[in-house]
Amino acid sequence: MNWLNLAAGWLPEFFDGFLVTLALVAMCLPVAVVLGVLLVLLRVSERAVVWVPTYAVIEFLRNVPTFLLILVVYYGAPLLGSRLDGIYCGAIAIAVQHTAYLAEVFRGGVSAVPRTQWDAGRAIGLKPAGVFFRVVLPQAVLKVVPAIGNQVVVLIKDTSLVAGIGVVDLTLSGKLVMERTASSYEVFVVIAAFYLILTTIASALFRWLEIPAGKRR
Repeated sequence: MNWLNLAAGWLPEFFDGFLVTLALVAMCLPVAVVLGVLLVLLRVSERAVVWVPTYAVIEFLRNVPTFLLILVVYYGAPLLGSRLDGIYCGAIAIAVQHTAYLAEVFRGGVSAVPRTQWDAGRAIGLKPAGVFFRVVLPQAVLKVVPAIGNQVVVLIKDTSLVAGIGVVDLTLSGKLVMERTASSYEVFVVIAAFYLILTTIASALFRWLEIPAGKRR
């Protein structure tokens, strides 16, 4: 009971950090999805001059540690004359890397769409970009809803890395409380519970989306 009383006293600080984590997710996810769609359009191009550099960029971003990208943006932005807050540096780095991950997820969905759908789109007079966005992409997204959900969960967990550049998110909030109270185990059990709640909600949402997606495939 004493432990629960202590945890209740920490909740206001944890909640502030939780809001920062939610803000990071809200900034990163839409950007990663939109850029991922645009990137996969280049990736599935039949022109080597387009898809080869795109493939190289995707592989580079997928294979570089997320925290290293955060550090590059955080320390590199001032060299370019920009004074971005840490939260924005972290959001840019996480969004850019997850753009590459989502591009590969979308590419898997596009590859699963029969080639005849491309031909049918061209047959009714659509340009290649129109076929992609109006015919192929909607079908591709329906096929990869579970994979998108998995990537969203990974993105949520990756937001904890911004604590390394001083952004007071959920993780750093816990570290600050731990340093003040010396209650390391108890603090991080509560922090883990916050992350578990957030990722469980995200997973449940995508499982719910899988049902209508499965019926429409």
